[in-house]
This record gives sequence, structure tokens and C-alpha cells, in this order.
Amino acid sequence: MNWRRGGSERRPTSAPADRRLLRRASIVVAAQTGVAVALVIGVIIALVYSISGQERISATEHKLQAKLALAAPGETIVDALPDGCPEDEVRAAVDTLEPGTRRFETCDTPFLAHVEETGRERTAAVTNFTEQQEETERLARLSILVGVVGALAAAGLGWLVARRAVRPLGDALTSQRRFVAEASHELRTPLAILHTRAQLLQRRPSTDDDQRQEIDQLVDDARVLNDIVNDLLLSAEMQLRPEARQPVDLARIAAEVKGSFSATADDAGIDLVIDSVPAESHMVTGVPSALRRAVAALVDNSMDHVARGGTITLGLSGSGGTVRISVVDDGDGLDPELAAQLTQRFRRGPGANGNGHPRLGLGLALVDEIVHAHDGTLAIDGRPGDGATVTLTFPAAP
Repeated sequence: MNWRRGGSERRPTSAPADRRLLRRASIVVAAQTGVAVALVIGVIIALVYSISGQERISATEHKLQAKLALAAPGETIVDALPDGCPEDEVRAAVDTLEPGTRRFETCDTPFLAHVEETGRERTAAVTNFTEQQEETERLARLSILVGVVGALAAAGLGWLVARRAVRPLGDALTSQRRFVAEASHELRTPLAILHTRAQLLQRRPSTDDDQRQEIDQLVDDARVLNDIVNDLLLSAEMQLRPEARQPVDLARIAAEVKGSFSATADDAGIDLVIDSVPAESHMVTGVPSALRRAVAALVDNSMDHVARGGTITLGLSGSGGTVRISVVDDGDGLDPELAAQLTQRFRRGPGANGNGHPRLGLGLALVDEIVHAHDGTLAIDGRPGDGATVTLTFPAAP
């Protein structure tokens, strides 16, 4: 959808989560581009350094051979001797070299020598190699500087190109969220009517047990479908139309959630308790309805995995500028390897509802979105047969 102002189009604003996703994609592309260019430049610099060094050695070797052609048998020619370096020390070092062109260092100075042996005669020419080596090192430093600049320029160019490349993706994500929000909003009324009619049909007397079972299942399916649509609407509206933030007491949220689940917990034979220190502050900044939905989703998930006689605890704590609310149960637990999968949309662990089949829904994916929208974190811990703990951590209200 486009908006027009003064005859010009204005691009729709992306949701914060979408902007973070696109920003990460742009950074990854820029980093990969910079690394790839740096590797290529590094290989080129290494080749240039190696070839340049070999060329300088080869050129100096030809000069030494030309000097040896004019030298007397058994003579050692020392050229460009640095100040403070005794010639005898250089000659002594040359006497230890094998025939051929050799590099050595003495008096803290690099030298290049070419040694030839004819019978018992040993002829050598030596030259100071400092200037050639310094030129090679200057070339290497210049190449590295150019390489770093090139890699940074490539990363910057990759960033710009990536931003332009992912912009249509951002528009698509925004349009998708808007479509989901509008479609969910339109579906809420007919689904509510369907659920109400199914409940009215359920209250009618019936002597057919099979028909009664089908009606009960219809009511449950309508409720699940209504919950999914509400979750989709909340997820989309939270990104597209974020509400104004306000101080929220998580202790009050926990009490409200406990009150709404009390009857269900009593029917299921589950103890639902709150564990908190009244003297502590549990104030955060956020959207009350969204935070209430997140905590309710966690309690609802625990209800599906705790057997009769079990306990679900809503724990509250605060320290170090953060406030934590945890939902702890002693149910069938979870496999730690599946913890990351549980925050994916339409994925819940096996065993939900006690029937051994996964239940479709937004579940922890919606909770994860709500938590991240409030600059918080979600942590899942548990072991099979040893219960599970889901902890939401938020910055404390100033």
C-alpha cells in the first residue's frame, strides 16, 4: 500500500523487527564482500611482494656476476659496506657460504653474495642489500594500505548495494504483515460468531454420544482457530501499530494471569502459584496487553504439559537493572536440543494437550516477538521428565 502526499509516493514504514532483520542482512553482505575483497587483495599483495623480491634479487645477482667476471681468482669484492661494519667480518661470513647466490646478515645489515668456486679458487662478490630490501618493504606497506582501503571501500559499497537489494524485501515484509493484520482483523468477527454458535450447540441436550463428541471437538477447534487468529493479529499489530509504552507492574500481570487460569487449573488438578518478594519492584516499561499475552501463553503451554497434581509457579525477581518473570513447571520437560525450535512459528513440542501430537500455533514464537519488542530476552531451560523453565528478562523501568 502506498501513501501519497503532495503527489509524491511515501514508502511504507517497516516494522522494527523487519528493520533489524534487513539491517543484519545488509551487514552480513557488507562483511562478506569486504572479506572476499580482502582475501583477493591479500593474495595479490603476497604475489606482488614475492615477485618483486625475486626480481630485485635477480637484478642484484646479475650485477654481482658481472663484477665477478672482472675479479681476479680468489678475490672477494665487497661493495657498499655500511659504516661501522668491519670488512673482515663480512669476508669471514662469506667464507662460510656455499657456492651460488646467498643472502646473509652481519653487522645487523642484510647482504647478498654470489660465490663461485673453480678448483681450489674461491671468488665472491658481496653487496649491501639494505636499499633493495627497504624498497620491497615499502612496496609491501603501500600495497597493504591500498588493500585495507580497498576492502573498506568494498564493504561500504556492499552495504549500499545490499540496502538497495533488500529494500524490496522490506516492502514485501511490511505488506505481508499488513495483510496478516487486516486478514486477521476481518476473521475475528466470523470466528467469534462461529465459536459462540458452537458453544450454544454444545449446550443443547443430546442423546447421541458420537454427536456430542463431535460438537465438543468443534468447540475446541473453533477456540484454537480463534486463538491463532488473535495471535497473528497481535503479532502483526505489535509491529505495525506499536502502542505507547507505559509503566507496567509484572507482579500485577502475574496476578491477573493467575486469576484467568485459576478455574482451568483447578479443573485440571494443577496448583498455580506466584513466588515473589513483595518488597522488590517489578516495574518495567511496555504494553500491558502484550506482556499479559506473553505470560498467559507460557502458562497455557505449561498447562498442556503438567499432569494432575503438578505445579506451575510464576516467579518474579529483580536485580541489576532487570526484572525477570519465570514460568516454572514440573511437567514432562523438554529436550534442550529442541529449545531453539520452540520459538519458531507454528511449532510446539510433542506431547501438547497430553495426546502426543504437536499443537499448531504461534506459541513461544509470539512470546519471543513480544519480548524482543520490549528489549528483553527469552531463555528456555529444562530436561526430559524434569519440568521446564521459561524466563523473560526485561529492563527495569527508570
